[in-house]
Amino acid sequence: MRSPTLFCVSTQVMGAGVIAGFGLWGSMFPIDTIKSKIQADSLSKPQFKGTLDCLKRSLAVEGHAGLWRGVTAALWRAIPVNAAIFVAVEGTRQLLAESEDTVDQFVANLSGSSSTAAAV
Repeated sequence: MRSPTLFCVSTQVMGAGVIAGFGLWGSMFPIDTIKSKIQADSLSKPQFKGTLDCLKRSLAVEGHAGLWRGVTAALWRAIPVNAAIFVAVEGTRQLLAESEDTVDQFVANLSGSSSTAAAV
């Protein structure tokens, strides 16, 4: 059974991941929208001349709300994705920290073995 401290830390790490995901998408979504429109543009007859042209034309046609179309789905997706990423990174960091002495000993043994084999 999990200890209450570990559960609390995991919950905090997941919460930090969710906040980070919201921060990312909240700040980058309009830029991502313009990028997606340019990627979907035709290569043979492009609708946009470049990034600023795409931005100006999008604002003229759809207004500022057009830059945020689909942000709700991105935010919902950010909850499990970023929580899982933060838990995986933190868990890996903790495992590496706990096994640092074991890894150092393993590497030392390998180094000793290879120098012995080279001497023979």
